[in-house]
Amino acid sequence: MTLQDRLVFTSFRGPGFDQIRLVAATIVLLHHCRGLQYPDIQIDPLHHYSGGYMDFGRFAVVIFFAISGFLVAPGLVSNRSVVDYAVNRTVRIFPGLIVNVVLIMLLLGPMLTRHSLTSYFTDPQLYRYAKNILTLTNDYLPGVVAPDGNPLIVNGALWTLHFEVLCYVTLAVFGVVGLLKRRGFFLAFWIASYAIYIALNMAPAIKGQPFEGRLDRLLTFDSLFVYFGFGALLYLFRERIPFSLPLACAALAVLLGALPLGGGPVVMPICLPYLMMFCGLSVLPGKVPLKYDLSYGVYLIHAPILLAFSLTFPNMHIWWIGAAVVFLVTLVLAYASWIFVEGPALSKKKVVSNWAHRCLKSIIPPLRTRTPAQTAATERIGNMQS
Repeated sequence: MTLQDRLVFTSFRGPGFDQIRLVAATIVLLHHCRGLQYPDIQIDPLHHYSGGYMDFGRFAVVIFFAISGFLVAPGLVSNRSVVDYAVNRTVRIFPGLIVNVVLIMLLLGPMLTRHSLTSYFTDPQLYRYAKNILTLTNDYLPGVVAPDGNPLIVNGALWTLHFEVLCYVTLAVFGVVGLLKRRGFFLAFWIASYAIYIALNMAPAIKGQPFEGRLDRLLTFDSLFVYFGFGALLYLFRERIPFSLPLACAALAVLLGALPLGGGPVVMPICLPYLMMFCGLSVLPGKVPLKYDLSYGVYLIHAPILLAFSLTFPNMHIWWIGAAVVFLVTLVLAYASWIFVEGPALSKKKVVSNWAHRCLKSIIPPLRTRTPAQTAATERIGNMQS
């Protein structure tokens, strides 16, 4: 069976997506660990190569978004149940996030704070940190500060979850109104977001302009949705898009050639998702089997471990030594997260989905809109009974 055959007739899980996501999570970890040695972690080799357009941390994040768009779209197209889709996304994202936030508040925070435990647990800032459970980012805990007294970001990786949820909601809206089946509408929406993205990154009058508040959040969403959306489009147009090694090599060549010339915003939202889907669907990454998907755990857990390491060993400035320690500790905790939290939660998604359907059945029928003919018939029956 060819790769194209496998693309059309399988569930689109692919043998290599878990491996790619674990690599992407590890890249984020390494990117953050560079801060032990280099104060400005944004200045990395990819940042230099791309002329300031992309660093390795952002590169790994957009890989996550592209793969996510490709893998979650089938749940709406084939199953056509927004309830099942919402349950699956909720069960995948929130159990691990809730446990992560609670343990940081109750265990890691008290270990790292300069405040007394009484002061720590009575500080309103502690409970504001719980907003992270809803993907409403709050970065700080009371008394968790640098040696110079400045507050430290506890888990900077959490900011992306809010935008990932927004991408899920956007796709669900298209599914509810039936526009995923009319995929041209979704393509038009993506083209509009792509045009905005290019303008923000390349138009001299817009590039580098400061944006604040809701507009800044909207533009950040757009910068991530172009990857998520193109991943979804690769699924929606799967019978028209050949996934082949020559095209993958061409996409890689275009990407490597365009980045140093300033063309990253134009080619990367298209070439990178195609490359990731090709690799995820190919056999080669799947030759390194992964029994558990540890990528989400590594992504959630690594930043607080790095924070604890940097405060415990403030004179450690060799970043790769810190990265090795942080990676090993994070991997163990990610394994525990999968065994005790994420895996059990995912095993219950069918149960949760059935429960959600039962709850909705008791709510929706009374609210169901009647046609004029149904209303007239009901009135006739009522008149005859009276």
